[in-house]
Amino acid sequence: MFARVFLALLCAILPFAALAQSDTANPRVGAGMGELIYGIYCAQEPERRDPAPDTASGHLNIVPLIPDFQFRQKLVPAEIGIGFGVLATAADGTFHDSVTVTVTHPPYPDSGVEVERWITDVDALGPSLMGFSFDTPNELLLGEWTFSAHTFDGEELFHIAFEVVQPELMPQVISTCFSSFMS
Repeated sequence: MFARVFLALLCAILPFAALAQSDTANPRVGAGMGELIYGIYCAQEPERRDPAPDTASGHLNIVPLIPDFQFRQKLVPAEIGIGFGVLATAADGTFHDSVTVTVTHPPYPDSGVEVERWITDVDALGPSLMGFSFDTPNELLLGEWTFSAHTFDGEELFHIAFEVVQPELMPQVISTCFSSFMS
């Protein structure tokens, strides 16, 4: 019995330990950036969907408000309704148009898609959201998810790795986002 409990605890702790060891350059932030905030937010209903042909869904959810990043961390629970990513602001006086955002993740079981991309702008006037929200069960993939952004000229603006884990390891995030729905 003790051996099973120890093994279960070890399996739960190992992803956290591996992520802690890789934190030396995570995130990487380029000179063209003024601020990069990362973390977890509670997903919102989109006000519209814009075409994004290089994504698995074929569209981007455009939300009405920049979300409040409730948890400034790189561990994310795999739960529908949870969002994560970055708020990026360019360096003072800088405007980056045609920025390619790339998200990599474990392959989706139905399509094998591992890389998704879209084009956006990043300026110094306010943050741009570059995030991902779990909307369907096939998106709930455990493991490393990375977000990066490059200018049209190839300059890296940022690169960050998140670790998506079982939701039961992060009940505080689930309760924060869904407390009004719980009895």
